[in-house]
Formats: sequence, structure tokens, C-alpha cells
Amino acid sequence: MRHWTTMSIQLIALIVVSLACSILFSSLLIMNHLPVWWMICIPILYLSTLLIYRGSGVLILLGFAAYFLITMPVYETAATAQLYILLLLAILTGLSYWLQVKLFHAQFALKVAEARVSQLIAVDPETGFDNRDRFLMDIEAERNRLIRHGETFVVSFITLPILDDFEKRYGSSEYEWFLNYFSDELHEATRRTDKKYRVAQDTFAMIFPQTSIENAQIVHERIRPLLLEYSRQSGDSLTVECSDKSFEVNLENASIRLEEIHRYIESKD
Repeated sequence: MRHWTTMSIQLIALIVVSLACSILFSSLLIMNHLPVWWMICIPILYLSTLLIYRGSGVLILLGFAAYFLITMPVYETAATAQLYILLLLAILTGLSYWLQVKLFHAQFALKVAEARVSQLIAVDPETGFDNRDRFLMDIEAERNRLIRHGETFVVSFITLPILDDFEKRYGSSEYEWFLNYFSDELHEATRRTDKKYRVAQDTFAMIFPQTSIENAQIVHERIRPLLLEYSRQSGDSLTVECSDKSFEVNLENASIRLEEIHRYIESKD
């Protein structure tokens, strides 16, 4: 990020310097009886280089050079002034092009880094499940797949109210122990193709592709007794109450069900 900002400042500084040079050279052009409209050639070069295409400034510069050389006055002083101006334009345009290339590579590296960070933060660090943002994205992907293939999928939620103050009540070690236990058991109770998410502090979601709501309910039936018979690190038993809710999504009710799912998620804020 810092490298990209530095490159941006350098490019802006180069543009300011070039515009200042165009103003200063306007007096030289007048003194050598050259057309005053020449002073606009530097801004034209930079605007074309920045806004149109990186190579456009070079092409316009070559066009100016060809025109200037063809119409070059016979006076040595005027000819020398034209050559100096063309040399200056070539240097400034080359610098602008080089800085834009550097900016492009820096921006590309920044986008790659942001994509990697986005991918990392899409995972809940405490359970290893995907997070709420990834859940919402995958819901849309499942709906698109449903439209193409016409198959049913189920979205289920498990809510554990005890998680709201579990760490405060039993300590961080016991909190991590329980989350590891719960996530392991949830993995065991589901298929590899079933996706699992943590969408709130106390709520977990699952997407069951190509599944009926009756088959999805089997997972809840497996998890519930495991929570009721949970043993703490000390060996003491702890009853963990849970609630569940499921939505069966098919081609006919997809829009209504997705709205219900979004409202359910928002209620967990």
C-alpha cells in the first residue's frame, strides 16, 4: 500500500513539473518566433498518456516530431529550440510511461494481497468454519445452481445460546475445548459436501446440497444428544441447550426462502 502511494505521488509530481515546464517554455517559443500553440503539446501528451492509453503519448510525440521536423525553420536558433523541446517531451513522456507501468504492477500486487486477505478472513479462526459473508455468497451460488439444475437444497441453523457468555463463565481454555469438540462432532455428523459456517457468536449454519429437509434433520438428531451429554475438561458434565431451524429451498419457493434466510441471519445481529 505504501509503495503504491509513493508511486502515485511521483506520477502527480511529474505531471505538475511537466505543466510548469510547458508554461515556462511558452516564453521561449514566443522569443524564437515559434507558434504559441506548441505550448499545449505537453498537456496533450500527458492527458493522452494518462487517460487514453500508456503508449498513446509516445505515438502523439512521434507525430509532433515528424511535423516539427518537416516544418523546421531554416534558422539555426529556432531549429535548436525545437530539438530541445522534442527532447524534453521525450524524456517526460518516457518517465510518465515508466511510472504508469510501476503503478500498474503495484496496483496489481495490492489487489492480489487484498484477495488473499479476504480469503483468510472468510474463515472463522475459532472453529475453522466459513464465516457469515462466505455463507451469503454460497447461498447465492446454490440458488444459481438450483435454477440451472432444478434440485432441492436445505439450509439449517444450530443456535447455542450458552456461547454468548461461555468464555466468561468457564474460561478461555474451556471455551476453546468446547468449540473444538462441537466443530469435530459437526464434521462427523455431516457429509464432506455439506458446507458449514459460523454466522453469529452463537449460531452455526449448514448448506446441504441435493438434500431433503427430512435428511437434513438427521444431523440435528445426531448433534443434540452429544450436546446434552457434553463433558468439560475436568470431567464434569454440562448440558448445552440448542435450537435448530431449517429451510428447504426448491425452484418454486427459492425467492421466498432466501428472504426468510436473510431475515433469520439479520435477527442474529
